[in-house]
Amino acid sequence: MTSQPVKTKRVLVVDDEPEVTFALQVFFLGKGYEMLTALDGLQAMRLLRQHPVDLVLLDMKMPGVNGVEVLKFIHAQLPSTKVVVVTAYDVQFQEMVEQIGVDGFLIKPFGIQALTQVVEEVLAGRKREGSTEEEPPPAEAIGTRPKARLLFVEPSEYTYKLKEVFFSDEERCGGLYQVAAAYSAEETTQGLESFKPDILLVDLSMLGSTSDMVARVMNSQARPKELIIHGSGSVFSPYPNGRVDDLSKLGVKVIQNESFTRAGLIRLSEVIRKTAVAQGLVETNVQP
Repeated sequence: MTSQPVKTKRVLVVDDEPEVTFALQVFFLGKGYEMLTALDGLQAMRLLRQHPVDLVLLDMKMPGVNGVEVLKFIHAQLPSTKVVVVTAYDVQFQEMVEQIGVDGFLIKPFGIQALTQVVEEVLAGRKREGSTEEEPPPAEAIGTRPKARLLFVEPSEYTYKLKEVFFSDEERCGGLYQVAAAYSAEETTQGLESFKPDILLVDLSMLGSTSDMVARVMNSQARPKELIIHGSGSVFSPYPNGRVDDLSKLGVKVIQNESFTRAGLIRLSEVIRKTAVAQGLVETNVQP
């Protein structure tokens, strides 16, 4: 008796950011899924009418037909199609989509491992338990908040947007921050002079393409109060045969964190909070 081949699952990614749809498409194709992508709700509904889809990864806030309308369409027309809502706008949409009914809910930013787990569990029909999230770090004292200008040196606009959403929200990050981004050594130099950040945060991946980044920053007349290198992967010094100790001797903070997860961003925010307080970058008389 021959066994029946396992049906390949088809996933539709709906997000108005092309970088997001492309990255998720490549990742899940590599894991053996069939993939469709849509950049708006109207295109998503058109594809859903044309192709059977096992699961939809659905962003909420899109121009034109938004994610709520797509979710209502799926709920009414395609009740067997699973939906995992993926959005940064949880406060605005979470209660609404849960009333309609979803199979999973992920808040941006998230780690690819967390997304993979949700997708596999939903497709396997396993019920997901509500996940608990770490709370933002508390203020140093009642009526006080860290306050600083943060310049992020990032490999792409997408990686920055995840941080921008988090660190622009006082309730999430526990601080009053102005944020900006640079995507090269030249833009970093310009940002130091124009934005005048209190804290410069360099993604670890940028050290490989900008080997003199640390030296340029530390020798700049517009040197920030603190330089923090963060990210996941191998931490290395930009100097030949260098070690992490070399960076520490230069007054650079090096932390390991996964910037695509909420937990990772919370850990980073705690480092920023302590750094800001140590530098006297606080605002008092804040309403508790």
